[in-house]
Amino acid sequence: MKKTFVALLVAVALPLTALAHHSAAEFDLTIRDHMVTGIVKEFKAANPHTKIVLTITDEKGTRDVEFEGHSLNNYYRGGWREGMVKAGDKITLIAAPKKDGSDGGYALGVIAADGTRF
Repeated sequence: MKKTFVALLVAVALPLTALAHHSAAEFDLTIRDHMVTGIVKEFKAANPHTKIVLTITDEKGTRDVEFEGHSLNNYYRGGWREGMVKAGDKITLIAAPKKDGSDGGYALGVIAADGTRF
């Protein structure tokens, strides 16, 4: 009886822990050259993922669009340093778009206003 209870507990708990961290399945990672330019509204460099909110203007109008990105460690290894990107900066994101075509995506790289890439 005790083994059955433990097995049942494990069977229920494991899938729940898998849901605790999402995957990148919503992004089309086969497209690695999609570029979006905008004004940084928020750049939150943290682990496990960075969050970049850009105010963009295009044929759809002006709006805030949220992008998820690599971990802070990946950005740091790629050359990013504290203060390189801040609210109000104009940047270009290299991003994998969402598969459903909605706004946003997965930031693969940043081109800062001065041309610095990370």
